[in-house]
Amino acid sequence: MREAAAADRGLLAQATLDNLNWNGPRFTMREVEDTPQFRHYYDGWPSGEDFGVVAEDAEAVAVAVVWLRYFTAQGPGYGFVADTIPELSIWVSADHRGQGIGGLLLRRISEIARSRGVTAISLSVEDGNPAARLYARHGFRPAPNGVPGCLLMEL
Repeated sequence: MREAAAADRGLLAQATLDNLNWNGPRFTMREVEDTPQFRHYYDGWPSGEDFGVVAEDAEAVAVAVVWLRYFTAQGPGYGFVADTIPELSIWVSADHRGQGIGGLLLRRISEIARSRGVTAISLSVEDGNPAARLYARHGFRPAPNGVPGCLLMEL
């Protein structure tokens, strides 16, 4: 594992596309790039206090990534709760799923967040997405804002 860097913008863009297409092809990379609500998950990475972790295989090829971005009420993410709560995005390549990498990344990013004084992490998950089980196992619960699919983990 290594810290996510500005050079990982392409990885975060691909991860965003794959996350949006979790249940089959719905969007193209062009559509993601052309949609500000999608693009802001990776555009200008990192800015402010954003941070993340990349998991690589033995050949140093990225196989998974988790990152936290701070959004504002004026430019929220889909899992926005508050300006002070970063929103989590996570992606594991299809051929590396089911091996515990997602859980490992969630534990690592939570440790880093706690060390930085972060009190909670939010995320958004669509109904039916099997990743919701992973999030529940790691302590994510429905956010108090009542937005469907918006989850919150208190640290």
